[in-house]
Amino acid sequence: MMPVRLIVALAMAAAAFWATPAQATSCPPPPNVTGQTYEQAYETLHGHFGYGVVTVPDPAPPGTSFVSSAETVSCIEFKITGVRIYLEGQVPDLTGMTLTAATAEAEKAGFGVTTRQPEATGEWKVAQQTPAPGGRLAYGQAVSLLLDGSTEVPYLIGRTVDEARQMAADRGLTLRGADDARDNQIVEDQNPPGGDELTIGDAIDVVLSEVSPVSPSVSPPVSPPASPDDSPSPSPPESPRSEESPEASPEAVPTVALSGEETGSDFGVPPGLAVVVVAAALLGLAGWKARGGRRAPDRDHDRRREVRLVSRADPSPNVRIHESRDSRPAVRLHVVPDPGRQEIREGLS
Repeated sequence: MMPVRLIVALAMAAAAFWATPAQATSCPPPPNVTGQTYEQAYETLHGHFGYGVVTVPDPAPPGTSFVSSAETVSCIEFKITGVRIYLEGQVPDLTGMTLTAATAEAEKAGFGVTTRQPEATGEWKVAQQTPAPGGRLAYGQAVSLLLDGSTEVPYLIGRTVDEARQMAADRGLTLRGADDARDNQIVEDQNPPGGDELTIGDAIDVVLSEVSPVSPSVSPPVSPPASPDDSPSPSPPESPRSEESPEASPEAVPTVALSGEETGSDFGVPPGLAVVVVAAALLGLAGWKARGGRRAPDRDHDRRREVRLVSRADPSPNVRIHESRDSRPAVRLHVVPDPGRQEIREGLS
């Protein structure tokens, strides 16, 4: 009995041995190239040892890449034939960019982006990022972004609707209340006011005017007033001509000519008569001034006054007063026919 049992045990042991597969011999690890740039690691593995090199990702992205880890992929009798290296790159600075621009920049560098703000739009800006700018991240991994959606409200009052739309769009905002407005209408009021903050994507309420903008009128240049010396002295208004005879005119002033020239024959006149005639002439002049005649302001004190005689149609005779040349005091009057009358006017010579 014993030999049979021993034989069966030995047979079962042999069968188990032959049924167990042979353990494969493990390959040795590759040389340590972690932290080297891709160019340095390739030179070490391939140029020095002759190993085949495979990169992850494949092909290697452009720019500077660094080796994060390496492993042996094949060997023959403990001799390495192939090595796989995993690459990582430097994270670009995405802060201050909009989410749209940051996503494009990260993908260009070989990374993705992620955020925990599902309400964010493409116009929100990056406030923080992980890893920080310049840090290393394996290609294909995502940069974690913290976004800020606040933006300053622009000042829109006084702008046309077209200008207001563009200014709001530059801040990631829209206008509410201007859907059917004309582009040249004016914004009279807004809520919230300029300088406040809104979240990107929100709308600004506006109140529009029905009046189109009017260009400010340009006042014509005003010439400086002329100096008093340049302005002509106003002369007294001329007396209106009267078609009536001197007898019918109650305002007729006796005409007296003051001249030293003698003409015609002389008549002896008492001195008192000459005084009376001159006084009557002065009274007539005073009456004319009281009726509205004005005298020009005496701007030049060096100019002397004179009496001018202006001819007016008058059939009455002309009386002239002359001083006597004799030793005796006398006044001679000479009456000559005159087709007109003389009017006394005061002026400056």
